[in-house]
Amino acid sequence: MSFDKERLRYLLESYIVNNIREDEWTELKAYVQHAADNENLYAIIDELWAEVDMQAPMSIASEAIYQRILKDPDVLADPPRSIGGQAKAIQRLPWRLAGAVAAILCVAFSLFYIVRLSPIPDSNPDLVRIADPAQAILPGGNVATLTLADGRIIKLNEIDTGNLANEVGVRIIKSEEGLIFYQAARGASANREITYNTINTPKGGEYRVVLPDGTKVWLNAASSLRYPTSFTDDKREVELMGEAYFEVAKTKSRRTAGGSKSKVSMPFIVKTKAQAVEVLGTHFNINAYDDDGTVKTTLLEGRVKVSLTSDGQNDGPYRILKPNEQAVLTSTDGGIQVNSVDPANAIAWKNGYFAFDNENITEVMSTIARWYDIDVDYQGDVSGKVFGGTISRFESFEKLLETIGLTGTIQFKITGRRVTVMT
Repeated sequence: MSFDKERLRYLLESYIVNNIREDEWTELKAYVQHAADNENLYAIIDELWAEVDMQAPMSIASEAIYQRILKDPDVLADPPRSIGGQAKAIQRLPWRLAGAVAAILCVAFSLFYIVRLSPIPDSNPDLVRIADPAQAILPGGNVATLTLADGRIIKLNEIDTGNLANEVGVRIIKSEEGLIFYQAARGASANREITYNTINTPKGGEYRVVLPDGTKVWLNAASSLRYPTSFTDDKREVELMGEAYFEVAKTKSRRTAGGSKSKVSMPFIVKTKAQAVEVLGTHFNINAYDDDGTVKTTLLEGRVKVSLTSDGQNDGPYRILKPNEQAVLTSTDGGIQVNSVDPANAIAWKNGYFAFDNENITEVMSTIARWYDIDVDYQGDVSGKVFGGTISRFESFEKLLETIGLTGTIQFKITGRRVTVMT
């Protein structure tokens, strides 16, 4: 029996995106059903495996992928049919072959496509269940509150566009795109009193704000940013809890020395509980959720200085980051570790995706819980359970769990807004 490598690739890819014709499906079934006794197919799969880019593996169990194909009602209903040969009994794919097939399917197409497939048949039909349809779990959206200097709280997602408030020579405006920005009022004094605003996003919320200096900030779910309504000093300093992506504007201030005036670049400083990040003009992401136990600063452009803080002062040990580097501060050792990373993973949330790089399931579910506003419990030991892949943040919650369940190592139970992860 002869096999065409490109033909096999085409059939596998057509199957995984649910776009395979009836005659092609019959052909693929024959490949699968008779794989066990054909070494030529082993060689072809091994070649395909070698061509796969393993820099971004997706952790879906090979046995789960194989069971999806084998348990397809069409496979069960039809007698095995050979290509140009006699029919033989269905045989279980050897693990080596199943692993290769799974790798091809997983790496060739991101989980963004896989989630659109029907779930793998499982012995537990209640694997994913919404106990109360009235509490349907939906993705997050543009939801935030703005706390003004006088204590007033504005629900940004519920207020009309236009002028929101005036504070000490500054107008606060909401654009038609839902963006918050600041505009100095005419004739406002450069020596005006410094006041502070705080923007907060709940679980299931995100928001964008342009700070008074022109710096753009994307705020992720369950986060807050405190900042002055004008930057009039020789530095720009904001305070972050949670996660945010910054595109810092370059700006200068005037200093007087010996009667002469000169312009100097104003540093931009982002403070969290444990560190301070100082930049001039650059693009970077900070993930500093309290319940994660780590602070991650990822640089996309420019240079940043990451310093440990003590008693509110950023005069501790520091590291300088270059583009595509990430500083990791853990609560256990208190040091700063610098790693080379793909920054696209760190800012995937800003672009509408979850991106997991073989992370423990507790970290995965913590991220998901903030966006879908759920509570998570665990039954069994999940210390060795990992997941990797890229999924839309606007996928249905049930499909999201079905995708993670393709690992074949965990199951989920939904009760209201509580999800139980079971091993």
